[in-house]
Formats: sequence, structure tokens, C-alpha cells
Amino acid sequence: MLQNLEFYLISIPMYNLLIGIGLIFGFLFLEKEVKKYKVSFDEDYKLKLVIIATLILGFLGARFFEMFYHDMEFTFENFKNGGFTLLGGVITGFFIFLIGNLLFKLNFKKNLLLLIPPLVLVQGFGRIGCFFAGCCYGGVTDSFLGISFPEGSIPFLEHGHAKVHPTQLYEAAFDFILFFFLISKVKFEKRLPVYLFFYGLFRLSVEFVRSDARGDLGTTVLSPSQIISVLFIIITLFLIFYQRKMEKIQG
Repeated sequence: MLQNLEFYLISIPMYNLLIGIGLIFGFLFLEKEVKKYKVSFDEDYKLKLVIIATLILGFLGARFFEMFYHDMEFTFENFKNGGFTLLGGVITGFFIFLIGNLLFKLNFKKNLLLLIPPLVLVQGFGRIGCFFAGCCYGGVTDSFLGISFPEGSIPFLEHGHAKVHPTQLYEAAFDFILFFFLISKVKFEKRLPVYLFFYGLFRLSVEFVRSDARGDLGTTVLSPSQIISVLFIIITLFLIFYQRKMEKIQG
């Protein structure tokens, strides 16, 4: 595990570095999608502005969700030193992205579908960053997949030298597989329900083998992320039902 990349007098957190790499690849892929689906220069320019605002405010939302889950006092010090909740960032980003598209009078549905594969790509790199940072770790396991984190790391403080599930790498692998599945096997208009359903189902499952502090939303049965994952699955079922109903009406 390497929490920071040391380069002369510069120390770069690996989590930040991996997120940055994910964003670069995400934007490169988005450029390819913009050309493929013939987005005009003016729309592309406005879309980029909305994405930048979405990223900034999405990160802030991820931090606030983390504080809310763990019932932390909303102070500047807690905000500055707190962690991030991925799904909190996704939810916040969704609403910022919606508002931005409405303000610029853009095609929200099309732009959302364009953004889903890059989002999954960034999630994958972000989870590798989580692995290096030592957060979002799993519980003790005898599986051959288990790994031991080094002394001084967060997992070591809880589990010592015992092997734990590398849940960060599980999700990273899933995200990369989902990315390639979305761009090669899924129709453009089906990207949203496929993402919501499969990511929701995976996240619901992998949370059962995580052992880091997950916070709560008034229940000890499911973690906050699992509750959101269930909502993702419910939304997927609604979208499928709505689409089939519209097809019958139009057919």
C-alpha cells in the first residue's frame, strides 16, 4: 500500500492521483462520444462547463454525505479533514448536472447517457485510489483473495496482520468490466437503467463484506450505501416499466 507518491519535495496522495487519472481518461472518452453522437461545438462547450461545476460540487456533496452518515458536527475542521462517500457525490452531482443542463437549455437525457461510461471509469480509478489509501476495506477472510495491509494503515489498526477482503479492488474490477459492457453491449438509450441496476446490485452485495465504518441512516440492517443501492434498483424497475408502457402506447 502506498498512500503518497513522493517526488523530490512533493508528496501526492495516491487517492487524488488516481482520481485525476480517472478524470483524464473519462474526459478523453467523453470527447470520443461527443464526436460519435454529433454534439455541436456550442453544446459541447456548455456541457464541459456543466461537468466542471458538477465535479466540484459533487466532491463537496461527497464530503457532506460522509459527515451526515457519521453524524459529525458540520464544522469547517470536520469538513476539511473528513472523508468522501462515493454515492453521496454521485447523487449530488446528478442534481447539479440536471440544473446545469436546464440553465443552458441542453438535452439532459442525451448528456446524462453520454456521461455514464466516463463516470464508471472514474469510479474504477477512484476505488484503486481507495486501496492505496487503505479506506473502504473489507472484513477478515480466509479466501485466497484476502490481503494483509501494512502496519500503520487503517485496516491494520482494526484487524492487525489478518487478511481482509480487498473490497476496493473488487469494485474497481467491477467498474472496469461494467464500463466495457456499457460501451460494447448496451444500447445508448439503455445505459442509465443498466448502470443503476448492476451497480446498485453489486454495491448492495459488496457492502456485506466491508468492515470499515459505514455510518448509519437510522437502521443497522443496511448501510447508507446499501439503502441508496436499493433505491437505484427500484428506480431501474420503474424506468423499465415506464419505457415498456410508452412503447405500448406508441405501438
